[in-house]
Amino acid sequence: MFDSSRRDVLKYSGVAAVAAGGVGTGTVSGGEGATDDDGNGVPGTLERLGHDFLENPPGIYTYGAVRDDGKYAVMGGYYGEGGSFLVDLSDLENPEQAHRVPSANTNRQNDVKFDPRDGLYYRTLEPNVDDAEMGFQVIDYGYDVGTVEEPETVATVETPRTGVHKLEEHPEEPILYPIDKDGEEPGILIYDVSDPTEPEHLSEFGPDGYCHDLEVDPHRDLIHAAYIGGDFVGYVIFDVSDPYEPEELSRIDYAELPDYEEIGEPGFQSCHQASFDPERDLAVVGDEIGSGIPGGKHVYDIGWDEGSPEDPIHIGFTHSPNAREQGEDEPFFWTTHFHNVVPCAGGITLLVDGGYHEGVWVADITDPRNPTHAQSYPTHEDEDLIPQLGSGPVVDMLDAVHPPFVWSIEYNEARNFVFASDSLTGAYTFELSPERFEFRTILEEIKHTYEPRDEVGADGLELAHHYHAEHATVPNTGGEEMTEEALAEVEAVAEEEGVEVEEFEMAHH
Repeated sequence: MFDSSRRDVLKYSGVAAVAAGGVGTGTVSGGEGATDDDGNGVPGTLERLGHDFLENPPGIYTYGAVRDDGKYAVMGGYYGEGGSFLVDLSDLENPEQAHRVPSANTNRQNDVKFDPRDGLYYRTLEPNVDDAEMGFQVIDYGYDVGTVEEPETVATVETPRTGVHKLEEHPEEPILYPIDKDGEEPGILIYDVSDPTEPEHLSEFGPDGYCHDLEVDPHRDLIHAAYIGGDFVGYVIFDVSDPYEPEELSRIDYAELPDYEEIGEPGFQSCHQASFDPERDLAVVGDEIGSGIPGGKHVYDIGWDEGSPEDPIHIGFTHSPNAREQGEDEPFFWTTHFHNVVPCAGGITLLVDGGYHEGVWVADITDPRNPTHAQSYPTHEDEDLIPQLGSGPVVDMLDAVHPPFVWSIEYNEARNFVFASDSLTGAYTFELSPERFEFRTILEEIKHTYEPRDEVGADGLELAHHYHAEHATVPNTGGEEMTEEALAEVEAVAEEEGVEVEEFEMAHH
């Protein structure tokens, strides 16, 4: 989570007609009520396979990474003593916590990543207080001295600045790129992890500025990096054909571009994640803004048409499906967060995002100039357990947070599934399909949200009142708002099912 200050503004009008700093004309989709044009649905469906609440110590869950073979995931912890959680995915319909490595409540694990060698993962150390440990740790859960059931912390590395918020492993070389965040110095470090018990700091690279996240693109020998604050804010592409000495190829400087002003129109603030299409020469860059107009997703041509890694061209944009201006009691609710681009059968390409209060959402980006929203999945499972087990927020900034609140997703190609980490309700697995999703009526969506998925029930009625109180559009309806009339229809069905609607309304008000 990070919300940088607003930068220099270039006044503009229109949809995406900005022609500065590598940004070209594109078609924007994904404003309020984005729907399929032909009425036959939009490619991109999700089916929940499994869910586990995990141990749920005080604090919330953060990033969730999947091992390349799809057999394990690991999740981090935030503002508490959670630490890291290894999740056994041998049965995708029944994910289970395999171990937890607690942490001190003086630091947090915003990020976790697997080493390409089986039996190792990394977790970040970002301080919550002065004098706390800062850097990263190496966890052995089967590589040498540790096991899945009894993992060992085999290295704790202190970095020189303010602690590691994110990190990335190189998929083919024993190289780790931790981001030791600093707004006025190069913050991407290079470590040789040939000996995982003795990581060796080699050098650092990149422009001065707070790099929030980077991803190694092995298909093109590139690094895509998102800078969220400090001296430079924007998107940078590096040549990483020599993983020990990355070289900058290009940058998109957000200071030269307009801020967010309206839902459905692109702005350029708080560059948060930069990722790539594995098959087409495209990059998808996400912004994260915690208040006001939320950040969205930008599509860049880096060779698909007229663009290149040396000259990326902006061609598309979307907000999340139900995005709206975020009030004081909606921190980070509607901004985008961590995503993947997934090529599918039939030439379909899908964008999947873990979008905080949106849950997990999908967009069809087969035409990258026109991202179109498909299905989303609100992650409400076991939300009634949160207060009892202490998973709720423990800092003032998060007091208003409630499910869904998905921190991240990762797609696993080996087993063709999506893993999601909800900060409050835990680990999820999904089947992703290019099948067309047809939007539902409000009543149909309320019935689909909770088990059993063919009735409203008390939980569905509570949710309907929640949507009504927020004047919110309802997921998977193509932007339909929970009006008085729609709420009355839900109440009528709930009453037919035996729910005490009158008593519920008195208690609710």
